[in-house]
Amino acid sequence: MSISLRRPFTLCRMPTKRTLAALLMLALIAAACGGSSDNGGPEAAGDGAGEETPFESDLTGAEIYPVFISSEIVVGENRFLVGLLDSNDAPIGDPNVKVDIAFYDLEGSNEEPAFEEPARFVWIDEDAGRGVWVGYPEFSHAGDWGAEVIISGGGYDEAIKGSFEVAETGTTPAIGAPAPPSDTPTADDVKKLEEITTDEHPDPGFYDVSIKEAVESGEPFVVVFATPEFCTSAVCGPTLDDVKAVSKDFPKVTFIHSEIYENLDPTQPPVPAVREWGLPGEPWVFVVDADGNVAAKFEGSASQDELLDVLTKL
Repeated sequence: MSISLRRPFTLCRMPTKRTLAALLMLALIAAACGGSSDNGGPEAAGDGAGEETPFESDLTGAEIYPVFISSEIVVGENRFLVGLLDSNDAPIGDPNVKVDIAFYDLEGSNEEPAFEEPARFVWIDEDAGRGVWVGYPEFSHAGDWGAEVIISGGGYDEAIKGSFEVAETGTTPAIGAPAPPSDTPTADDVKKLEEITTDEHPDPGFYDVSIKEAVESGEPFVVVFATPEFCTSAVCGPTLDDVKAVSKDFPKVTFIHSEIYENLDPTQPPVPAVREWGLPGEPWVFVVDADGNVAAKFEGSASQDELLDVLTKL
């Protein structure tokens, strides 16, 4: 099984005219960066071949526009990530900007939304001014869906539509599914932690047990898949740092960090755990309950508030 690891907010400009249909997955579609994606690009809505619809309109002249970052959009509840770019394709991180999303079931109507969902702002790296907006839509079926992203505040006023595809299932373990018992390396396997992590300031507790041992323990745990040294987006390091900060409030929960590449080398294949968990990119954070089932999962970044909400309910 081969996968293509992609970097959130590693943006590749496209030479064609700017339309949301072309930009929806710009941050993650590896094809735009010389790779490939299992999910493919967003589908164009509409019945007529070559017919432009309200969900693939030209964005020329837009002061701000959204990028749908989530690589997994599936039937059921989703953590739907939206990034905002300015007219120069530079990421915007501004908590004063408000984002609301109206979702359309394009198999039914492209005029009346099926439901609406507010998105809240989450810092990825406050020092670098990077953030995303997160919503939690629940899709009733697979197929073509549309979204109208309504952006206001912070000097912006835009309403932009785009289409995307909802899959029946994703590649990562579903919420409620058993966590794969991956045999990840621990501190007992090496002479020093630098052999199994690229974290400059590793927390030794994150390397006490393997994922397999955590699953077998019958206790809840959190696993972070990230490669801090080699993640070019400056997302992986802050994600791991956020999880480490939260871990101090939950001494009875096991926390595990798994690197992405064999031998900590980005020119090498992904480690077995990455393949076993079906990761289409990185970083990812999973919360697993005492029964060994996935209770929550976070792509790209897990804010401390989101993690606290989940962990306090375990």
